[in-house]
Amino acid sequence: MFVHGREAYRRNSFLMLYVFYKNFLYVTTQFFFGFNSAFTGQTLYEPFFYQMYNICMTSIPIMFYSVFDFEYDKQSEDQKEKAKTFMGNFNLYSIGLNHECFDIKIFISWVIYALVQAFCIYYLSMLGLAELGLTNSDG
Repeated sequence: MFVHGREAYRRNSFLMLYVFYKNFLYVTTQFFFGFNSAFTGQTLYEPFFYQMYNICMTSIPIMFYSVFDFEYDKQSEDQKEKAKTFMGNFNLYSIGLNHECFDIKIFISWVIYALVQAFCIYYLSMLGLAELGLTNSDG
Protein backbone atom coordinates (compact mmCIF):
# COMPACT_ATOMS: atom_id res chain seq x y z
CA MET A 1 0.00 0.00 0.00
CA PHE A 2 2.82 2.43 0.82
CA VAL A 3 4.58 1.64 -2.43
CA HIS A 4 1.43 2.41 -4.39
CA GLY A 5 0.97 5.75 -2.60
CA ARG A 6 4.57 6.76 -3.23
CA GLU A 7 4.36 5.89 -6.91
CA ALA A 8 0.96 7.56 -7.26
CA TYR A 9 2.34 10.80 -5.78
CA ARG A 10 5.35 10.73 -8.09
CA ARG A 11 3.32 9.95 -11.21
CA ASN A 12 0.58 12.46 -10.43
CA SER A 13 3.16 15.18 -9.82
CA PHE A 14 4.79 14.64 -13.19
CA LEU A 15 1.39 14.38 -14.84
CA MET A 16 0.34 17.77 -13.45
CA LEU A 17 3.61 19.36 -14.53
CA TYR A 18 3.29 17.87 -18.01
CA VAL A 19 -0.28 19.09 -18.47
CA PHE A 20 0.65 22.65 -17.54
CA TYR A 21 3.75 22.47 -19.76
CA LYS A 22 1.75 21.17 -22.73
CA ASN A 23 -0.93 23.82 -22.37
CA PHE A 24 1.55 26.67 -22.06
CA LEU A 25 3.38 25.42 -25.15
CA TYR A 26 0.07 24.89 -26.95
CA VAL A 27 -1.30 28.39 -26.37
CA THR A 28 1.79 30.57 -26.19
CA THR A 29 2.81 30.05 -29.82
CA GLN A 30 -0.63 31.28 -30.85
CA PHE A 31 -0.20 34.23 -28.49
CA PHE A 32 3.13 35.15 -30.11
CA PHE A 33 1.45 34.99 -33.52
CA GLY A 34 -1.08 37.53 -32.25
CA PHE A 35 1.64 40.17 -32.17
CA ASN A 36 2.48 39.59 -35.85
CA SER A 37 -1.16 39.53 -36.95
CA ALA A 38 -2.04 42.62 -34.88
CA PHE A 39 -4.40 40.48 -32.79
CA THR A 40 -6.87 40.13 -35.67
CA GLY A 41 -8.02 36.69 -34.60
CA GLN A 42 -6.25 34.92 -37.44
CA THR A 43 -5.04 31.50 -36.36
CA LEU A 44 -1.53 30.22 -36.79
CA TYR A 45 -2.53 26.59 -37.14
CA GLU A 46 -5.14 24.79 -39.16
CA PRO A 47 -7.87 23.85 -36.64
CA PHE A 48 -7.59 20.14 -37.48
CA PHE A 49 -3.87 20.09 -36.63
CA TYR A 50 -4.47 22.23 -33.57
CA GLN A 51 -6.92 19.65 -32.19
CA MET A 52 -4.81 16.66 -33.25
CA TYR A 53 -1.86 18.11 -31.34
CA ASN A 54 -4.01 18.52 -28.28
CA ILE A 55 -5.43 15.00 -28.53
CA CYS A 56 -2.13 13.29 -29.28
CA MET A 57 -0.07 15.21 -26.76
CA THR A 58 -2.71 14.67 -24.09
CA SER A 59 -3.41 10.97 -24.44
CA ILE A 60 -0.42 9.14 -25.91
CA PRO A 61 2.37 10.32 -23.57
CA ILE A 62 0.23 9.80 -20.49
CA MET A 63 -0.69 6.26 -21.49
CA PHE A 64 2.94 5.45 -22.27
CA TYR A 65 4.11 6.97 -18.99
CA SER A 66 1.54 5.17 -16.87
CA VAL A 67 2.28 1.77 -18.41
CA PHE A 68 6.08 1.86 -18.59
CA ASP A 69 7.21 4.15 -15.76
CA PHE A 70 8.63 2.36 -12.75
CA GLU A 71 11.23 4.03 -10.61
CA TYR A 72 12.25 0.72 -9.09
CA ASP A 73 12.06 -2.79 -10.50
CA LYS A 74 8.72 -4.35 -9.73
CA GLN A 75 9.60 -7.81 -11.04
CA SER A 76 10.94 -9.54 -7.97
CA GLU A 77 11.03 -13.26 -7.67
CA ASP A 78 10.48 -13.03 -3.96
CA GLN A 79 7.67 -10.79 -2.77
CA LYS A 80 9.11 -10.74 0.74
CA GLU A 81 12.41 -9.45 -0.61
CA LYS A 82 10.60 -6.68 -2.48
CA ALA A 83 8.62 -5.74 0.63
CA LYS A 84 11.86 -5.61 2.64
CA THR A 85 13.34 -3.19 0.12
CA PHE A 86 10.50 -0.69 0.39
CA MET A 87 9.57 -1.24 4.01
CA GLY A 88 13.16 -1.34 5.20
CA ASN A 89 14.17 1.90 3.50
CA PHE A 90 11.88 4.66 4.74
CA ASN A 91 13.89 7.31 2.89
CA LEU A 92 12.06 6.20 -0.25
CA TYR A 93 8.88 7.76 1.15
CA SER A 94 10.40 11.15 1.92
CA ILE A 95 9.76 12.47 -1.60
CA GLY A 96 6.23 13.49 -0.63
CA LEU A 97 7.24 15.09 2.64
CA ASN A 98 10.11 17.00 1.02
CA HIS A 99 8.08 18.01 -2.06
CA GLU A 100 10.74 16.57 -4.34
CA CYS A 101 8.38 16.03 -7.28
CA PHE A 102 6.09 19.05 -7.10
CA ASP A 103 6.58 22.46 -5.56
CA ILE A 104 6.50 26.05 -6.76
CA LYS A 105 10.13 26.05 -7.99
CA ILE A 106 9.63 22.93 -10.07
CA PHE A 107 6.34 24.27 -11.44
CA ILE A 108 7.88 27.59 -12.46
CA SER A 109 10.84 25.85 -14.11
CA TRP A 110 8.45 23.75 -16.26
CA VAL A 111 6.49 26.88 -17.22
CA ILE A 112 9.71 28.66 -18.17
CA TYR A 113 10.76 25.67 -20.29
CA ALA A 114 7.41 25.80 -22.08
CA LEU A 115 7.65 29.55 -22.71
CA VAL A 116 11.20 29.31 -24.05
CA GLN A 117 10.33 26.39 -26.29
CA ALA A 118 7.20 28.15 -27.56
CA PHE A 119 9.29 31.21 -28.36
CA CYS A 120 11.83 29.10 -30.24
CA ILE A 121 9.20 27.10 -32.13
CA TYR A 122 7.32 30.22 -33.20
CA TYR A 123 10.25 32.35 -34.29
CA LEU A 124 12.13 29.52 -35.99
CA SER A 125 9.05 28.60 -37.99
CA MET A 126 8.45 32.26 -38.91
CA LEU A 127 12.09 32.57 -40.00
CA GLY A 128 11.64 29.46 -42.12
CA LEU A 129 8.53 30.88 -43.75
CA ALA A 130 10.27 34.19 -44.41
CA GLU A 131 13.23 32.35 -45.92
CA LEU A 132 10.92 30.54 -48.33
CA GLY A 133 9.30 33.85 -49.30
CA LEU A 134 5.88 32.87 -47.97
CA THR A 135 5.43 36.02 -45.90
CA ASN A 136 5.14 39.58 -47.10
CA SER A 137 4.95 42.92 -45.37
CA ASP A 138 1.47 43.89 -46.58
CA GLY A 139 -0.19 40.88 -44.98
